[in-house]
Amino acid sequence: MSTARDTPVVPEGPAALDPRLRTAVDAGVGWYEDLCALHGVGSVISEGVWSAAGAPPPLHSDAVVVEPGVTAERLEQRLAGREHAGVKDSFATLDLTGAGMRLLFSATWVHRRPAAAADRAAGPGRGPWTRVRTREELAEWTALHDTGAVLLPALLRRGHFAVLARRVDGRTVAGAVARLGSGAVDVSNTYAVEGHRLDWAELAGAVAALFPARPLVGYQRGAVLADAVAGGFDAVGDLRVWVR
Repeated sequence: MSTARDTPVVPEGPAALDPRLRTAVDAGVGWYEDLCALHGVGSVISEGVWSAAGAPPPLHSDAVVVEPGVTAERLEQRLAGREHAGVKDSFATLDLTGAGMRLLFSATWVHRRPAAAADRAAGPGRGPWTRVRTREELAEWTALHDTGAVLLPALLRRGHFAVLARRVDGRTVAGAVARLGSGAVDVSNTYAVEGHRLDWAELAGAVAALFPARPLVGYQRGAVLADAVAGGFDAVGDLRVWVR
């Protein structure tokens, strides 16, 4: 017998999107909006494209495709005058080589249904996952992930963000950031140090303890994508990141 996971209900029509993909893309835009605000950078959404008003934070694109059907020409117009720029093509439909860009990487959006109460781990601080709360803890965390210039200490004062660390014998061996948006939690900046592997089912339980009854979304690639799927996430669409 098929299940909702096997056969998601997708609205009919030429512009129909898997609602799980729509949720993941929107959560990604929310992340960009918040990170730019953290760095004092304005932004705009127009004609299906989100774009930063100035230089975006390190490791982030200048523009993000928000709606299907955006053309390469529209992105070229939005990025006019920027010698170096990045584009996150949320639907993996564009060829931006004509705009002088090269493909940096391809990845896959993932979605996990809300965890049942029985699957929720003890809240961070009472299980293997702890919540990063101080500047010193964040500095240690970002040093392992090379994101010190991205995840600024002010992030710790925003209640809808949780920087999570898995600690073994007092040492951080894995990390993730969970951001509560409108109806979903974006899980990003995941990593594990050498000799350790991220347990995605365990991480999902820790996030659900903080933000219960919400789906989890994000994107991954390679072996990490396989681990996420094994941990209960579904692959729901492709994306590409381009740079010049």
